[in-house]
Amino acid sequence: ASASSWAGRGAARARFASPSPTGPGLRHCSSGEMLREEVASGSPLARTIERIAKEGGLVPSSTVLALLKKQLGRMPGSLIALDGFPRSVQNMTDFEEVLGSPELAVVVDVPDDIMVERIMHRAITSGRADDNPEAARRRVKTFHEETAPTIDSLTNSGVPVYRLDGTRSKEEIWSELLEKCPTIGNRVPKSSHINAP
Repeated sequence: ASASSWAGRGAARARFASPSPTGPGLRHCSSGEMLREEVASGSPLARTIERIAKEGGLVPSSTVLALLKKQLGRMPGSLIALDGFPRSVQNMTDFEEVLGSPELAVVVDVPDDIMVERIMHRAITSGRADDNPEAARRRVKTFHEETAPTIDSLTNSGVPVYRLDGTRSKEEIWSELLEKCPTIGNRVPKSSHINAP
């Protein structure tokens, strides 16, 4: 599987069903969903992951990469839209050591106030314990301190970075992505769509 980083701040989640009939398609893999599934499993890691998430912190790279390797094994030959990882330069370094350099990165830009508003709206609809005002503010702060430098690092290392305006509708974001990014646009049917919270 080819891994691509999808470094959006919650603006859009891709839902990609099966690969296109002409070849492997784009598959969505959310680091947050992987972590929540691990917490729900009651594994030895569950309490640690849950505590870090409630505090709005970043789960260690080694944990996310172990879960990611398991997921990627279920998606052979697909282009992977990795949602929510890497979120720090250290995550990126660890990712490259284990899986190699990503083909591309997509950044869905959303202003801080809208991001906090979306997290709080999600709290109402999902009931997630880690969606609270304090954690939302920490996530935005963490983005500026950890994730923004990661995006710069990707750019500096030659990984194509596609920036999209996350304030628009999910359909407009999806259309822009397919238009701007031939790696995805050529592998995903135009009728595919985005499923966003």
